Amino acid sequence: MAHFFIQSIATNGRRKFYFLQSEGYDKLIKRLERDKEVPLKITQMPKMISMILPDVSKRVSADEVIELMDSLHLVIRSNLPIHQGLADLAQDSDNKRFKEMLYYIADVIDGGGSLYDAFKSYEKVVGKIILNLIQIGEQTGQLETTLKRASEFLKRVRDLKKKAKSALIYPAFALVATTAAMLVWLLYVLPKMTSLFKDMDVKLPTLTIWIIRVSDFLTNYIWYILITIVTLIITFIFLHKKYQKVRFFTDKMLLKIPAIKQVISGFNIAFIIEYLRLALISGVPIFDALQTLKTSVSNELFKKALIEATDEVSKGSQISQALGKTTMFTPFSIRMVAVGESTGDLDAQFETISTYYYEKVDYYAENMGKFIEPAVLIFVGGFMALIIAGLISPMYDLISQVK
Repeated sequence: MAHFFIQSIATNGRRKFYFLQSEGYDKLIKRLERDKEVPLKITQMPKMISMILPDVSKRVSADEVIELMDSLHLVIRSNLPIHQGLADLAQDSDNKRFKEMLYYIADVIDGGGSLYDAFKSYEKVVGKIILNLIQIGEQTGQLETTLKRASEFLKRVRDLKKKAKSALIYPAFALVATTAAMLVWLLYVLPKMTSLFKDMDVKLPTLTIWIIRVSDFLTNYIWYILITIVTLIITFIFLHKKYQKVRFFTDKMLLKIPAIKQVISGFNIAFIIEYLRLALISGVPIFDALQTLKTSVSNELFKKALIEATDEVSKGSQISQALGKTTMFTPFSIRMVAVGESTGDLDAQFETISTYYYEKVDYYAENMGKFIEPAVLIFVGGFMALIIAGLISPMYDLISQVK
């Protein structure tokens, strides 16, 4: 994709100046004609400049991908030409990137290409899982059904992600709020009280002296501390993004926190089993499904487990045995998969497992506050008890002096 600087006149007669990405000049002209813009000047940017130009267009959201799968399903069912249906959908979109994606897919199909070929350039947008389903649907002649299943899968994963995120937001909020309350006490309340003790020449106990020292340290070095914390966070984000070992260690630590472990583990098991079910009913071999999942799961521990399971399946092991050897899947899920294999009803068992963990994540999302509340109360109560214990003796001495 190259960057072009466009000067054009829109339908309302106003001039427009903007950057646009396109695969070539001809497709760019076709795009402008579709948008009913008259080009005045088109300048292709050098490759070096294209590399540093920021992409300011809005991202294609999960909801838009779901809308696309649903629309394609309806277009195929109604026997409308796919490229025409995509062009109509593009005209109604306000997202320039999504519109550009739809027009590109429509052009590929109109030129004789397959839907899989058209979506291949947007693998990062739709995901490898959906891309593979589109390919299987075209190969088996069940594209309409496969697209409908893909839409249902994406909806479930979207809902699952929302519930998992909402469950993890509360602990983060509780930590930030508690820390902020502690800092207010240490930076603003305590210094005023300690200055009063010093003015009245009150004898301070050891605990109070230590609290005052902590308060003075924070008051004098708070900006250095904040800069250090921000630097550490930025460094961690960079290392987490670049190094697999850092991601693995982080994921491992998160799975040691009781309530958070249930959310993360439940989400990943539900996601993996739901895709295995979708792959099974769509005719995708389990081995191929596991290969796809290895690149689609973000949690490094589950990714490692899937690599091990794929290796076991390649050696002839059943899926229940392969998943059982990884230690990342619960005994319940392994038993259910084993039952499905023995009864020949594996897709139904997969659905039962994914539904169970979907509901489990939902339960934790709704009740996370109840799980975190005792820990927050103990933490805040302990802090306040420490402060009060350090202030009781000096306050008593102060009152005695006033008397």
